Amino acid sequence: MKLNSFEALRAFAAQLERHVASETFHTKVVLTPSAVDEPGMVIKVSLLKSYIQTVPRMIHSSRMLRVRLSVAGAAESMTGLEQALAAIEALDRYLVSDGLRLEMETEEGTVTGVPDSRIIQTISQEDSFFDNPDSTEVQDVEDSRTITITIPEGE
Repeated sequence: MKLNSFEALRAFAAQLERHVASETFHTKVVLTPSAVDEPGMVIKVSLLKSYIQTVPRMIHSSRMLRVRLSVAGAAESMTGLEQALAAIEALDRYLVSDGLRLEMETEEGTVTGVPDSRIIQTISQEDSFFDNPDSTEVQDVEDSRTITITIPEGE
């Protein structure tokens, strides 16, 4: 199954929609750039870089997509904070799954794993959830992590 970068990005966003859900929160997954102006938390999927990885040379080349994955929105109350943390916890549980690979939905509606693909997350310990943790004002929250998606390189 050969995918280009855009197809892989769309497949990843759809995969998150299917797997990151909770009764505690309703979160929409959007690909950026996208105009999103709605209440609640949003999971943003933003492409940072797409490149061919050819090392080591003894294997087939792979395409690497580096993606920023952010839970973002406004914490207007304790309920907003609770929803943001529930979304982050759901993402964490899913992204640490063993053998996580990219999934594609077929025209028939079945979901299959993309052979020779994988998804790895990197979390910075330095970023902050709130811009100003000591403020009592409504706060915009953002929890970001970098996701590396590896897919086989097309012909």
